[in-house]
Amino acid sequence: MKTPSKKLNPAFTALAAAAVFLASPSASQAAESLSLIPESAEALGMVGGRFANLSDATTARVAPANMIHTTSPTVQLNTGFTHNDIQFHSISAERLTHQNPWGYPFSLYALVPIVPHQLVFGIGVSTPYGFEASYDPSSSLRYEVPSQARLRTWSVSPSAAWRVHEKVTLGLGFDIMQGDLLIHQIIPLGGSDGRLDFDAEGWGLSGFGSILWQPTPHQRLSLVGRLPLRLDMSGNFVAKGVPPGLGAGLANRSEFGTEMTFPASLAIGYGIDLTNRLTLGFDFKWTANQSHDDIPLDTSDSNSLLPKSSIPLNWRNSIDLGTGATYQLSEHWLLRAGYLFSENSMPDRSYTPAIPGYDRHIFSLGVGWKGQRDRIDLAYGFVNQPDRSVTNADVPNLNGRYQNQRHVVMLSVSHKF
Repeated sequence: MKTPSKKLNPAFTALAAAAVFLASPSASQAAESLSLIPESAEALGMVGGRFANLSDATTARVAPANMIHTTSPTVQLNTGFTHNDIQFHSISAERLTHQNPWGYPFSLYALVPIVPHQLVFGIGVSTPYGFEASYDPSSSLRYEVPSQARLRTWSVSPSAAWRVHEKVTLGLGFDIMQGDLLIHQIIPLGGSDGRLDFDAEGWGLSGFGSILWQPTPHQRLSLVGRLPLRLDMSGNFVAKGVPPGLGAGLANRSEFGTEMTFPASLAIGYGIDLTNRLTLGFDFKWTANQSHDDIPLDTSDSNSLLPKSSIPLNWRNSIDLGTGATYQLSEHWLLRAGYLFSENSMPDRSYTPAIPGYDRHIFSLGVGWKGQRDRIDLAYGFVNQPDRSVTNADVPNLNGRYQNQRHVVMLSVSHKF
């Protein structure tokens, strides 16, 4: 196989930029690192202090040991919307603006106590990772940035919690995940443009678990771990607008394969009831983003411009740190507030507007109503991501100033039978 020289061919440069997207669990809300936004209104409302205090049905996937407090069969629907404002000001004075900023997360959970306070089963259907970035296909940066990059995932997550001691509960679960990847990348063809389309889907399996220790009736300590999940994906590669035998040497159509590894993580949460009305939580999480070391690209019949090598990302491990509070206003109403800091893991060298990475500060507020059998929660989160200047990108035209702010609204409705 031919090795590209340091002066990269534009088609290879375009592919390399697109390939960075393949690695992103952010491509989500992206990684456990970027699947940063909680999927329920309760969890978002106390965003930095949820691991020990979360009590809704999403505990089936977030911290399964917490399910032990469920005494009646429960179903819960979570939905909402996100607005992601991404802008890039290149050193070449080019400006890119995200053209499709809206996202619509969705999940459905059910909990079934088998032996109340002793054994509980849960299951969730969710979209834990997902992202779509769309940029102007006529921009002067169209050869470096995919005009469209989209990742969609669906996960079925069965889990169980059982009390092994008066003060200790264990929880275990599995993620059975399906992923769908689509990338459109413009390439130069002399006096005209062509387009490379990558379309692939695949499956992955992983596990997660948690331990809940309650040293006193008003204190909780939760340890949550997730194993890495590798998504093996295969599909088709199509070069559009590229005549057969053109100097670029592209096969117009071939098989395409790649894989993504969503990273392992380890989190610890502490919750305490300061009074009968006020509860505080504190969370810390470590995420093994270095599992994104390299991403294989296999386009079978294509030549060295689309190499079958791996593209290194050199992502760094990262931490999240935060707090959250819940205040019981009355028998039926409560308020929540939270803060979470999430550390950036993407170095300048592999930076791309397809998956903008920043240090993130999340501020949230929430309100909840709870009846005898029904419960409704609503929360708003603001993700403040300070402007970032990139000066050492492997693709020079991607050096510049990046801006990204996100607004999130989540609504959860649950019913006990």
